[in-house]
Amino acid sequence: MPASSSPPVSRLQLGRELRRLRDAAGCSRDDAAAELECGTSKISKVETGKAALRAGEVKVLLDRYGVTERDDVLRLARDARKRSAYRVPDWAKTFVGMEADAAEIRTYEAELVPGLLQTAEYARVVTRAADPNRDPREVERLVSARAERQQRLSDDDPPLLWAIVSEAVIRRVVDGRDVMQRQLKHLVTVASRPNVTIQVLPFAAGAHAAMGSSFVYLRLADPPDAETVYLEDLTSSDYVNSPTHVAGYYEVFGMLAQTALDPDKSAALIEQVSEDLP
Repeated sequence: MPASSSPPVSRLQLGRELRRLRDAAGCSRDDAAAELECGTSKISKVETGKAALRAGEVKVLLDRYGVTERDDVLRLARDARKRSAYRVPDWAKTFVGMEADAAEIRTYEAELVPGLLQTAEYARVVTRAADPNRDPREVERLVSARAERQQRLSDDDPPLLWAIVSEAVIRRVVDGRDVMQRQLKHLVTVASRPNVTIQVLPFAAGAHAAMGSSFVYLRLADPPDAETVYLEDLTSSDYVNSPTHVAGYYEVFGMLAQTALDPDKSAALIEQVSEDLP
């Protein structure tokens, strides 16, 4: 059970391990909550990777579960409480941590270019638009953080990124022709990488299963069976961890992929839209 350097992924690993140990000991969540003198909801959040425990609390649970080999679990507990290296809002830190450790990322975006594919110019404009009152220094900090995240795509062992974007994404002119043209050309360039697939879902596709919804599916490298779906709104985020619900999003993504233009036709459309920008 290797520990990850990413605090969000360490939280997920810790939660899974504590649940496994609890089940093996024949304890319920109520039993664990009683041991820590806390609510059952706290145990649930910990076991789903949404919260972490102090090392002392983990030791209490390990005593209750009869666990003597505990070094790996306690290391996870320490890693889970470290500060994230990514300079993003608190509510987004779990996502960027998981993104950094993902082996596979599938994303459908209805309104804007996915963050891992944005140019700095484009990112700057949409970040300002999201909060017109945001301090310019904060804008630059967030743009820099996004650029750091994008470096994962060119690592020696990069994740597989499969992005499907609505046609509206490539036709919405963000900050004028020049900025948008550079963004579209960047999409075509990045799509030529062997680990990146970009498809455009054309307006002609009509109604589809993800109308009104954008989402990101993440499959982590460790633990290898860890899958989650990330959802985001204006000021917060949520995670879908139920295997049944994750499978539903995965299936919808597959349906979108079949309906969208194939990668070559998508690149051709992106280039055509770039040339036709007003």
